[in-house]
Amino acid sequence: MARFFIVTINYAPEPSGFAPHATQLAEYLGRAGHDVTVFTGFPFAPAWRRREADRGRVAARESSGRTTIYRLSHVIPRRPSSVPQRIAMEGTFALSAFAAMLVEALRRGRPDAVLYLGAQPAAAMASRLAGALFRRPYLVRITDLAASAAQDVGMVGRRLAGLLERFEFAAYRKAAGASVLCRSFEGALTAHGYPAQRIRVLQNPIDIELIRPTPRTGAFRARYGIPADAFVLLHAGSMGRKQALMNVVDAASLVPGRGVCWVLVGDGEARADLERAVREQGVQDAVRFVPFQPEAEMAAMFADADVLLISQISAVKDTLIPGKLLTYMASGRPVLAAVNNASQAADLLRDADGGVLAAPDDPRALADAALAMAAAPRERLDAWGARNRAYAEQHFDERKILAEQETFMLQAS
Repeated sequence: MARFFIVTINYAPEPSGFAPHATQLAEYLGRAGHDVTVFTGFPFAPAWRRREADRGRVAARESSGRTTIYRLSHVIPRRPSSVPQRIAMEGTFALSAFAAMLVEALRRGRPDAVLYLGAQPAAAMASRLAGALFRRPYLVRITDLAASAAQDVGMVGRRLAGLLERFEFAAYRKAAGASVLCRSFEGALTAHGYPAQRIRVLQNPIDIELIRPTPRTGAFRARYGIPADAFVLLHAGSMGRKQALMNVVDAASLVPGRGVCWVLVGDGEARADLERAVREQGVQDAVRFVPFQPEAEMAAMFADADVLLISQISAVKDTLIPGKLLTYMASGRPVLAAVNNASQAADLLRDADGGVLAAPDDPRALADAALAMAAAPRERLDAWGARNRAYAEQHFDERKILAEQETFMLQAS
C-alpha cells in the first residue's frame, strides 16, 4: 500500500466545485488501504466565508479511517472577482500547505507521492516543490485551466493571463503524471510541452447509486413554496460570474405568467445581485432561491424539477466542465444548457442526446427554449432523461473512475 499527500484547497463538507470529487478520491484511497493525508482549507465555498465554528482557528487535524485531514488557514477574498485577493488566497494556502507537508514528513516520514487536485496553480507549485524536496513524484489532477478561465470571465486581461498561464504550466510541467477531465485539457498540456504519454483523461466520479432517478413526491416543491403545477427549471450549484445567472433572471422577465418557474439552488458571490435583480424586475413568483440541499436529498430535489439548467457565459469554452452537468445526467432528468456551442458542456450534452442547447448570454433564446421544453410531450422529456442516465452509468460511475484514478496514481508514482 502507498502513502499519499493530497493538496486541495476545497474539500468536504463544501458542496460544490471539485470539493466532493477530492473527498471521494481521498476516502476511496483510504478504504483501499492506502495511507492518505489531505492538506486543505477550512470550509468557505461557495459563500466565500468561513463557518462560524471555524472563526479564529489557525489549523486543525481530523481523522477518518486511514485518511488524515489537515485544515489550514488562508486568505479568503471579500471580493472573489478581485485578482489580487485571489492571488493572496492561493499564495497563502500554498505556503500553509507546503509548511504542513514538511512538518508531516518530518513527523511520519515522506510520502510515496504528492497529488495536487484543483484549479489553483500556486498549490500545484507547492506540490511540485514538496515532491522535489522529498525526492518523490508529484502528480496533478487538473479540474480547470485557471489562467484561461480567469480571462474568460473577464477577471484578467490577455497580458496578465499570459503570465499566469506560464506560471500555471510551469507548475504542471514536471509532474510524473497528469489526470485531466477532457481532451481539450490534454491538448493544452501537450501544447505547453507536457508529454502526452503521461496524461490520463478521467471524468469526475459520480455516485450513481446516490444520485439516481427517483419518483416525484412533490416534497421539495412543497417545502419551498414552488407551485405543484409549475414547469420547473432548476439550477443547482455555485452562483458566480461564469454561471451567468443574470441571464436567467432576464429570461424570466420575458415570460411572466407562462407557468414557468426558475429555481436557483445554492449560493455564491453573485447571489445578492441576483436577488436584487429579481426584486427590481418584479419576478419574485417566477424565480425562487433555495439553499444547498443535503447530498442525501439531491435525488428527490432533481425529481421535483422538470428540466435541469446549465448556464455559462459565452466565453467559457475549453477551460472547464461544469460538474453539475454530470450530476444532472445521473439524476435522469432532461437538461437545458445555455452554453457556448463549442464548449465541453455542449459536447457532452450532444453526445448524450439528453436535452436542448440554447445560445448563451441571450435571455430571449433561453426563454424560448424553456417554453419549447415546457410544451414538449412528456415522453420526449422522459427520453432525454433516460439517455442522460444511461450516459452517466457508462461514463461517470465512481466505482470505475476511482479505481482508474488509483491505478493512475500507483503507476505514475
